[in-house]
Amino acid sequence: MNQEIAKEYIALIPNLFESFSELNKGASELTHMQNHVIEYIYMQQKSLNLKEISSGLNVAKQQLTNIISELVSTGYLIKETDKKDKRAILISLSAKGTKTQEEKWKAIYQKFSENLSKLNEEDRRDLQFALHKVNLLLNKMED
Repeated sequence: MNQEIAKEYIALIPNLFESFSELNKGASELTHMQNHVIEYIYMQQKSLNLKEISSGLNVAKQQLTNIISELVSTGYLIKETDKKDKRAILISLSAKGTKTQEEKWKAIYQKFSENLSKLNEEDRRDLQFALHKVNLLLNKMED
């Protein structure tokens, strides 16, 4: 049974990736890595230091330094001194960065809704249940 579950899980990954890639196509003028950085900070809903971003994205700090500098210079990110630790720098989204993410997710939601309209009511309910169950079970495996 474990082998069949693993097979389905592995088959799910490229399906989800392809589906999301299609929804995300053209949603941002940023490079792939710039988008990842902004998206990660947006999802965390707080200011982060370089180490937290590096760890969260599994990307070397050296690689992030130039990306973050460019995003600061183009107005997507803000660098501020940490009030708790004056030596540390916190990175957060600017109003422009937040707006970009909100518009991107709105466009993704719109495209996803259009795709859902291709399914009948029963298929949409099945999809909702299946996604809910997969998320629940994956979270349970993490504990």
